[in-house]
Amino acid sequence: MSKIDKKKDRLYGGAYSYIMTPFTKSGDVDHGVLAEYAERLVASGLSGVTVTASTTEALYLTEAERMATVETVCKAVNGRVVVNVGAGALSTRQSLYFAEHAKDHGADRLIIDVPTYFTPSIDAVYKHFETIGSKVDLPIRIYNISAPTHFDFIPEYAVKMSEIAQIDSIKEATGIPSRTRDAVSIIGDRLQVYCGFHWMLPEAFSYGAVGWEAGMHPIFASKCVELYQAVLDDPYGKAATEKFDALAPLFYFLKYHGVTQSLKMMSRWTDVKLGEPRPPLEPLPEGLPTQQLRSILSDLGVL
Repeated sequence: MSKIDKKKDRLYGGAYSYIMTPFTKSGDVDHGVLAEYAERLVASGLSGVTVTASTTEALYLTEAERMATVETVCKAVNGRVVVNVGAGALSTRQSLYFAEHAKDHGADRLIIDVPTYFTPSIDAVYKHFETIGSKVDLPIRIYNISAPTHFDFIPEYAVKMSEIAQIDSIKEATGIPSRTRDAVSIIGDRLQVYCGFHWMLPEAFSYGAVGWEAGMHPIFASKCVELYQAVLDDPYGKAATEKFDALAPLFYFLKYHGVTQSLKMMSRWTDVKLGEPRPPLEPLPEGLPTQQLRSILSDLGVL
């Protein structure tokens, strides 16, 4: 794969929002809200959106629901921004199935984690990604989210994975800030490194990250775009620091109370209503946490 032209390739860097899966009161996927959600995120100025991965509740969806969700988002976005589609699954066969469907319906990139039951070796994981890359002509982002998957792409593994031509980036979501530094130091510019958390953004960019991918609601997405642009210029400059400090209470709330639960709770107070999390995932508790979230959003001026 040739080196990416940073000035021309729209897949390079950028700020991306995960799209939570909205549900109706009866528990079905609400495709009308889903399309509006995607539309509003596009309007916020983001570089792209990510669907059917981790906090989107993808693993709680049936295969039919998962694929229909991808179709709705790709249709709503209609090529205006990049669409990353999560194709993580327990087996290579199933992951390939999701990847092929994503390609057929307009995805720009695949993002793949390694959900595990029996933890595979790095050689098996390499073959997993190599198989998908050889059969589906889309760039692939490795999703390193070791807490739920129980598989960690340590820097040495990332070096090995970078040999697969279709892999263009890695989303670092272990929560270990130095991992970004190590990945950039070892891999160089072969793979883009994306920050996978809200609260790590300035530190990750100071270590060489070029992109950011995290869950957002339209009410604060434009503020995240402004923060990303400031951090891109200077991670610890005055503009970036002021914007990060303003958003920090929200970011740390999301860290400790859950992105999915928090975004779904705040949606109750907006016109983009995401419904409740799908059981067994529980909603944000009523009482103090909910009061704190509403106060944070009020202080931000988005409610």
